[in-house]
Amino acid sequence: MTFVDIEEVSKEKNSLVRSCRIKINGGTVITPSRAISVTKSNIEELKVSSTLIDNQFLPFGEVFVRVPLDFLSKIIDDDSAGQKFSSLLSNRLNQLKDAGLVPYLILSLVDNEDNPYNKMPPPQILDLLFNFIWGTPNNSIIVPPLIGVLNEDKEYIKYIAALEKRQKERIDKKPLPMMAIIPPVYRLIAPELLDRFWKIGCRIIAFDLGNKKYSAYGYVIEKLHSELNVLSKRDKEPYILHALNSKLKTGKGGTSRINDLLGTGFGFDSYAPNHGGRLKWVPPPAPPTESNHLFDRKTYGFFSLADVISNKTIDQKDILNTNAFKSVELASIEDQKPERIKRICSAYNLEKTIGEIRNFPELINNEELIKYFSKKERIQDDLKLMKNISDRGIISKQQKNLDKWFG
Repeated sequence: MTFVDIEEVSKEKNSLVRSCRIKINGGTVITPSRAISVTKSNIEELKVSSTLIDNQFLPFGEVFVRVPLDFLSKIIDDDSAGQKFSSLLSNRLNQLKDAGLVPYLILSLVDNEDNPYNKMPPPQILDLLFNFIWGTPNNSIIVPPLIGVLNEDKEYIKYIAALEKRQKERIDKKPLPMMAIIPPVYRLIAPELLDRFWKIGCRIIAFDLGNKKYSAYGYVIEKLHSELNVLSKRDKEPYILHALNSKLKTGKGGTSRINDLLGTGFGFDSYAPNHGGRLKWVPPPAPPTESNHLFDRKTYGFFSLADVISNKTIDQKDILNTNAFKSVELASIEDQKPERIKRICSAYNLEKTIGEIRNFPELINNEELIKYFSKKERIQDDLKLMKNISDRGIISKQQKNLDKWFG
């Protein structure tokens, strides 16, 4: 069973762009969308976005937690620590749910140096992760633990089998939809692996971008669409594609441009922001006016905070008329702590990108989103790749139909 209702509301011809209404566990998500993400200790995204959540912007809510192996080992021997951890996760999920979001929990298993685990966890650890994912209240979607990239395909088959076993064991509990996690490795976009995820009811398919731009995986994304379309047509059931760990921007200086907003052009119905690992060495902070950049909706590029302060062809009114900057004095912003300046810029970028997303469904309904993208100076190369992938996808579908006709 899938336990998710997916309705395609509108679609642009000759592209991968579409808008959907997704109903899960009593909640609704409207796509294209961007998940609002919180962690154990940080709910800034929820604070910034709370006033923007309405019928135009109904997203997923993501609780992302990195869990070291030592921490989980301690919980096995200390039940009170496990209960405290589960209560914290449930509280975060509930905060997202109360804000009108459809929340899900992501546990990312790392080694004791904060690196992806990259192998099958010991049975006790995997069982504990499953206990948190299935057992934490307010979780609306079952997301398999992120464990890094496994070495062999048979390890993924073993992992999916473990998920299926736990799913069947929980049949007496409230049924929840499951999200498949697809690592960004071409060989893993294999019919056998995708079919196994599909057979256990996964209709929310997440592709882990690992903080890289969409265009870096053009050929992988194309293959993913191709294989999923086969499954969807075979069983006459829709699916949605969700991007995990999506990079905000790409390029530097004059080439800097937005990345995460472009997911819909590559066929992603929604995306979630990046959660990079902690740096082992932290360089000294750059001067605040040089290290922070602000999204420019006119070009889909970025301009520096220094340019805003010096008023270099930048409309200061447009920037100051935001929640992020409404209480900020530009003349004295350089006197603020770097951490505060970074938070202000991040809040501004989130506010502005959500403002763009809110308009996407209507643009798609009028078949004008690609046209809208075409007016954005900085993303023209990305736009060409979007069109190439969609064109090849259309040709591939037509070829498969002809094969059936002449078969």
